[in-house]
Amino acid sequence: MRGLAVAMLEARDFAAETSSRSSKLIHGGLRYLPQFQFRLVRNALRERERLRRLTAPHLVRPVRFLFPLYRGRGFGRGRMVAGLFLYDLFARIPRSERHRSLSAEEVLELEPMLAGEGLAGGATYCDAWADDARITLENVLDAALHGAAVANYASVEGFSRMGGRLGAASVRDRLSGRGFEVRARLFVNAAGPWVDDVRRMEDRAVAPCIRLTKGVHLVFPRERLPVRESLVLSDDRDRIVFVMPHGRYVLVGTTDTDFAGDPAVVAADRGDVQYLLDVLGQTLRGAVPGAADVASSFAGLRALVTTSASRAPSSVPREEVLLDSDAGMITVAGGKLTTHREIAEKVVNHALKKLGRAGGKSPTAITPLPGARPLQAGDPSAAKALQGLDPITREILDSRYGSRAVRVAAIIAGHPALAAPLAEGCSAVAGEVLHAIRDEMACSLADFMVRRTSLVWRAPLEAVAAAPAAASLMARELGWDRAREEAEVRDFIHDMQRRRSP
Repeated sequence: MRGLAVAMLEARDFAAETSSRSSKLIHGGLRYLPQFQFRLVRNALRERERLRRLTAPHLVRPVRFLFPLYRGRGFGRGRMVAGLFLYDLFARIPRSERHRSLSAEEVLELEPMLAGEGLAGGATYCDAWADDARITLENVLDAALHGAAVANYASVEGFSRMGGRLGAASVRDRLSGRGFEVRARLFVNAAGPWVDDVRRMEDRAVAPCIRLTKGVHLVFPRERLPVRESLVLSDDRDRIVFVMPHGRYVLVGTTDTDFAGDPAVVAADRGDVQYLLDVLGQTLRGAVPGAADVASSFAGLRALVTTSASRAPSSVPREEVLLDSDAGMITVAGGKLTTHREIAEKVVNHALKKLGRAGGKSPTAITPLPGARPLQAGDPSAAKALQGLDPITREILDSRYGSRAVRVAAIIAGHPALAAPLAEGCSAVAGEVLHAIRDEMACSLADFMVRRTSLVWRAPLEAVAAAPAAASLMARELGWDRAREEAEVRDFIHDMQRRRSP
C-alpha cells in the first residue's frame, strides 16, 4: 500500500496466541483514565470509532455496559462521572450514545441479578466488541490482497548478517519441516510475548524489553449466569472485570497477574478461576456459578513495556514502544488490540524513514478491511446463493465475513448439504470449513474451531459436538488419512477438557 515489498511470517497460526485471547473489546480503556493515560484512551477511542463505522463495521459492534457503584469498592461516583464524561468527549459520539447516570433503583431495574446491599447507583455507557481473531485474520488477508507474501506455520530460527547488518532470516516451514531463507533490508519484530526471544537471535546479551502479564477469561452457559446486561464489575483493589453475554454463553474476565513461564502453554489456573468467581460472588445475588459451571476458558499474555518490578501489573502503561537495533531490526512491543492500525502506521512510518523512502500518507485510516468493502462486479450467482440461504445461516455468515460471505455461499451453492450446521445448535455451517481451508489458510481443526469461527468461546459445548464433522470435511479437503483425522479430533477434545477444568 505504501510501495514496500513485504513478507509476513507467523510461527503458528495467525492469532494463535495473544491476538485471539483478549476480552473481545474494542475500547478506549476506561480504567486507564484514573492513571492519567489520556492520550492512550483518546487515540484508542478514535480508532474504535474508525473500526466501528468505516474499516470493520461487519466485525465491530456497539455494546452498552452497566457500571454499578458499590460503597467502599471500586470507582466513587465523582471519579466515575468525570471518567465517563472524558470517555464520551474523546470518542466524539452522538448524544444518544453518551453515558447516563443511574440511581440504585434504576440499576437494579436494568439488572436484577446485582446485589442491592451497598449499591450506591451506577451508569450506562457505550463501547464496542469484536471477534479479535477475525480482525487479525482480515488484516492478514488485506495484506495479501495488497501484494504481501504471508505465511502461517513459518517460524524464524535465526538471522544471518551481511556487512554487519541483518541480511536474511532462516525460516522453518513447520508443516513440511523444510527450511528456507527470507532476505530483506529491514526486519520488524512483532512477536508479542516472544519479542525478546527474537531479539536474542540477533544479540544474545540484549536486556529484556517486555514484562508479561496474564489475562484469563471464563465462559459460562447463560442459564448458569443469566445476566440481562453487559456489566463492569470492580474488585476490592479497583480492578475491573467485564461480564458480557454472547448468545447462549457469558464471557467473564479478565485477570492481570505477572507471568514467568513458557508463553506457549499459558492457561487458566485455579487461582485465576477463584478470583473471577469471587468478583461475581461479591456483586451478584442468588446462586452464582461455580468452578464446575465453567464451559470454557482461555488465557493470553500481554507484552507490556518493562517498568519497575514493584509496579502492579494493572498500572503498567499499555502504550507501545519501538526499539531499533544497530543491525537493522525494529521491535514493536506493548499496545492494545484497538489501536493495532495506528501502531502499524507508526511502524511503517519508522521503517520508511530508516530506508530513506517517502511513502506518503498511510491509506489504512480510510481503507475498509476486506469484509467491509462493497462487492465487486463478478458472478451474480454468488450473491444470489447467499440470498437463497435461510435467514439464520445468512446472518451467521454476514456477521462473520461481511461482504465476503458470498464466497462461502458460492461453495454451498455447489453442494447444498454444506449449508447444514456442523452439529445441532452450532453457529457454524459445513461450508465454512472448506472456505477456511481454501480462502483463509486454515491447516488444522484448531485453526477452524478456535480462530476462524471462535467456537471455543462462542459455543464451546456445541464445538465439541461439531469437531468430528469438521475434521471429516478437513480430511477430505486436505488429504488426511484416518489416523490424522482422529488425532485432530482427539487433540481438540483434550484441549476443550483442559479449558473446562483449569
